[in-house]
Amino acid sequence: MGKASRDKRDICFRKAKEEGWRARSAFKLLQIDEEFNIFEGVKRVVDLCAAPGSRSQVLSRKLYLPAKLSLNKEDGDRPLIVAVDLQPMAPIQGVIQVHNECTDS
Repeated sequence: MGKASRDKRDICFRKAKEEGWRARSAFKLLQIDEEFNIFEGVKRVVDLCAAPGSRSQVLSRKLYLPAKLSLNKEDGDRPLIVAVDLQPMAPIQGVIQVHNECTDS
């Protein structure tokens, strides 16, 4: 990738980096949730092929962190978020990372 193509990355990529997201896919997941409210009542999530972790970041911010901050929640009531990928990722609060091939039996 040449210098010119790096300088002209789309606005969503730059905005994601400015807001601390690992990839622009976080915006798409947030947009879907805004329109369809897909996270309501969710307690268990598996993020397959999770690297670089932007979807897991969204899950942590939308599910885990609000539950952690809620004073009436017990530890067992907190959502369980598992991210699976061959590539290692930087830690994300409330996300269990599994470095493995998800198609192995």
